[in-house]
Amino acid sequence: MRARDREALAEVYRRYGGAMLTLARSMLRDTAQAEDIVTEALLRVHDKGDGFRGERGLRTWVLRITANLSRDQLRRRKFSAGPPEELSAIEHAGLAFRPVEGWDEAIDQRQQAEAVERAMQALPADQREAMVMRHRLGLSHEDMVELLGVPVGTVKSRLARGLAALRAVLEVHE
Repeated sequence: MRARDREALAEVYRRYGGAMLTLARSMLRDTAQAEDIVTEALLRVHDKGDGFRGERGLRTWVLRITANLSRDQLRRRKFSAGPPEELSAIEHAGLAFRPVEGWDEAIDQRQQAEAVERAMQALPADQREAMVMRHRLGLSHEDMVELLGVPVGTVKSRLARGLAALRAVLEVHE
């Protein structure tokens, strides 16, 4: 990366492109914008590769760039009322749903997954971002501290508040 090698950039995309897209889609709730953010993030990684210090690892650095660009995009957005209730929250967010065997069980799982996704959409941006990083991307608290630039207590409180809000919505759904 420090040599700004294109093959190194391709390797970054192979390793972290999926996580970058998941993070951007989850934050932006728009697949096309998320893909644009990933492209822009890769360009930044390539342009700034010579300044990469490697203190927390390449994955953390790449995801931080993606998260920052996504936050910038959210700040630039105009108000949107969001999707109508009849649209699938999962497809609207550009996320995949691959149920396991059993038709009835798959329908129940899909409805539950859509309820979780709608609840995620309703979370404040900071809680949603923390939830995605921890539960969809599997980042550690330490990596989240580095990515978000906040103390570990703040990360934990955002996660706790986000989980509590999701539990409340899911209890009502059941």
